[in-house]
Amino acid sequence: MAFGRIAAAGVVVAAWLVIWAVAERRVTGGGALRPNEAWLLGGEALLLTLFAVLWFGSLGAGAWWLVFLLLGALMEWPVGSAAGAARIARIVAAGGLLALTLPT
Repeated sequence: MAFGRIAAAGVVVAAWLVIWAVAERRVTGGGALRPNEAWLLGGEALLLTLFAVLWFGSLGAGAWWLVFLLLGALMEWPVGSAAGAARIARIVAAGGLLALTLPT
């Protein structure tokens, strides 16, 4: 895979995670996004992108939604609230964006 395409996919996912965080803050009334939180979201986007490159580049291209569903569930375990389920959906959506932007 070309580095440019991987970097573009990472930027798309980082934008998705920032948009999600801002929307979540507006719904919950949590205030503005702090700069250190943006860096954490960037790191999360980088790790998700690297995971997707591994999956799409070597292990397989099918059932991406299941892989990211399991990854999201592992990240949010135990899921005890609707907010936890929404954060799992956030990871599945990020996987979908990666499936669209990374070549299979």
